[in-house]
Amino acid sequence: MKRKYARFEKDPYSMDYKSAHEIMLLSILYDTPWMHFFGTSLALVKTYSIASGTSLLVATRQLTTSKNVGKRAEDTGIAIAEFVVGSVDSERGLRALSKVNWLHGRYGARVKNEDMTHTLAMFVLEPQRWIEAYEWRPMTCLEKVAMFVYWKEVGNRMGIEDIPPTLEKLQEWTVGFEEENMVYSNDNKICAETTMELYLRGVPSFARGLAKNVANSLLEDRVRVALGSPDPPAYVKHLAVFILKARGWVVRNFFLPRLSYVDPLAKQGPDGRLQRDRFAFEPWYVKDSWLQKLGIWLSSGGRLVPGDEWKTSGYLPEEIGPLEHIEKSREPVLQQAEAMSKYAESGGAAVTGCPFSFGK
Repeated sequence: MKRKYARFEKDPYSMDYKSAHEIMLLSILYDTPWMHFFGTSLALVKTYSIASGTSLLVATRQLTTSKNVGKRAEDTGIAIAEFVVGSVDSERGLRALSKVNWLHGRYGARVKNEDMTHTLAMFVLEPQRWIEAYEWRPMTCLEKVAMFVYWKEVGNRMGIEDIPPTLEKLQEWTVGFEEENMVYSNDNKICAETTMELYLRGVPSFARGLAKNVANSLLEDRVRVALGSPDPPAYVKHLAVFILKARGWVVRNFFLPRLSYVDPLAKQGPDGRLQRDRFAFEPWYVKDSWLQKLGIWLSSGGRLVPGDEWKTSGYLPEEIGPLEHIEKSREPVLQQAEAMSKYAESGGAAVTGCPFSFGK
C-alpha cells in the first residue's frame, strides 16, 4: 500500500475519493474487518446520545419496537455496505444512497444538518478509535485520511453542508458539538436500550446480565450518562479491556495475513434481485434454501427460520427501508440516483464547492 500510494504520503488530502475508497477497502476488508464492524456498531449507539436526533427516531417508531428495530438495523447495514464497500459510483451504491436521502428528506428540517454531521463523524472517528486502541496494528495516517475523504464524499452526496475540511477539524468540531449537545433524554434511553437488546438478542438468558454490563462498559462515561445506562462494575470494565487487547495480541502474533476477504455484498440472482447468504440480527433477504434454513435455525436456537415474511426473494437497493414506502419511493429514488450520477460526473463538490441537492 505504501509503495502504491506513495504520491499521497506528503499530502494525504490531495487524494480524491476514488483513491481513498481503494485505500479504505484494503484496510477495513483485509486488515481490520472485525474491529471496524465492532466500532461502527458502537458508533451507531453513540449517535443516540444526541437528544435532538433521538426525538425523531422515537416519533417515527422505527427504533421503539422489536418488530421494526431488527429490519432497520439490517437495512442500515445493507445500505452502508452498498455505498461504502460497493462504492458511491456503482449503480447499486447510487440507488442505496438515494434511498437513504429519500427517507431523510421526508422529515425536512426535522433532520438537522449538525446531527447529520455528527453521525457522519461517528462513522469515521469511532472505528478509528477502536482500531487504534485494540486492533493488532494501528491505522496509518494515510488510512485515516482515506476514510475521512471517502465518508466526506458520502456526506456531500447526502446534502450535508459545512463538513469540516480535514480529519483534524472534524475531530475538533465533534468535541465541541458533543460538549454542548450530549445530554440525557428519555428518548436517548429508549433508542439505546432497544438497540442494545437487539445486539444481545442471541445471548442466553443466564448470561444476559453480564453481557449488558460488558456492553455498557464499552461506552465512554459521558455517553453512558447521556443514554441513562448504568455504570458497570469495575471488574467488568477491566475484563472487557483485557479481552480486546488479548485478541489484538493473538491476531498480531499468530494469524497469517488474509489472502482474500469475505464479501459483504449480496449476490444478484437471475431475476436481478439481490439475495444475502448471511445476516447480522434477522434473516431479511436471505435466500430460501434448506441449507440456509437449517443453519439459521441452529445458530438462532430455533428462534429464526427464513421464509416469505423475511423477503427471501431478495431486494433491490431502492426497496430497502420501511416496507410501506417501497412503491411510493421507487421512482423518486431512481430519478435521484440518476441525478447523483450526473453530479459525480460533473466533478461533484470538488468542482462546484456545493453538496448534492436532493430537494430537502
